[in-house]
Amino acid sequence: MRVPQDIANPLAVAIRDVLWYKANVLSFYKDCDLPKPLLAEIKKQQASTPTITTVHFVLEELAKYGDEGWVIAKRILTKMNYWKDMHNIPIERAAQAQKSLAAFRSVMKEFQAEQEREGKKEREDRERAMQEEREERGRISKLDHVKLQTFRDEFDTVYVLPSKKERGDRFEVLMNDIFAYYSERSEGPFRRSGEQVDGLFYFDKHWYFVEIRWKADKSNAAEVSVLRDRAMRGFGGDTKALFVSFNGFSQDCLTSVGGGDYERVILFDGSDLRCVLDCQIAFDVLLAEKQIELVKNKRPWVSAFEIIKRRTS
Repeated sequence: MRVPQDIANPLAVAIRDVLWYKANVLSFYKDCDLPKPLLAEIKKQQASTPTITTVHFVLEELAKYGDEGWVIAKRILTKMNYWKDMHNIPIERAAQAQKSLAAFRSVMKEFQAEQEREGKKEREDRERAMQEEREERGRISKLDHVKLQTFRDEFDTVYVLPSKKERGDRFEVLMNDIFAYYSERSEGPFRRSGEQVDGLFYFDKHWYFVEIRWKADKSNAAEVSVLRDRAMRGFGGDTKALFVSFNGFSQDCLTSVGGGDYERVILFDGSDLRCVLDCQIAFDVLLAEKQIELVKNKRPWVSAFEIIKRRTS
């Protein structure tokens, strides 16, 4: 999906007037997790290209990435819509920056309302389609449109929290609520013998230990190894593990978990969660597909985007 021009224009002006310096603009793009090739192209253009032009360029390029690009575009819109750091703007530019940001927020409010109106029926149609597939899998919760909407609302609230600790705590609660809805049984977080387990749920005849993290850095191999060892020592059968890292996983982590004969950790990141919240794929269906990928191809990490594309091609 492409960001409409009547949204893209005030967005570009707001980014220019609020961030101003091109180094700040580039840092903003990095924080929004733009693809590295696109970041490199922006850096090359910045010396001779106005900020407004680069914003439009970014949005057009992201449209070429399909659903993954739309997720990043929404991240840009959301981040600017909730922008609060106005303290470092020089006094002579402050009034214009405030005006531009207010203008953008005004059109965003209308855009979000329109998106919600247009998207509600489509989401419920997808929810019904996912429900039919889930019903084939066995005992599951009843379809609850209201609860699924509360997941989306809570994520939008958690995403913009300024306190990292509060954001992490509420993210853990949200993920356990999702496990409770989609799994056969969920026990939530618990503590034992001096160790904290962020979540425990039962799915496809296996118990899953869960680690849930929302930190600035990508999770690394050592962190995943701790969860793997915990699952291997688990009592009561063949315990598996799910590592949820909102900002993804480092390259050394992906390398270390790939191809192991005894791997039992499945990796899940923020893009996977967005696909679940948007009802592009149900959490339990996604987990089953990831489990198949682990068993069949020794890949603990495969993105929801890849799975969805494969299932629809």
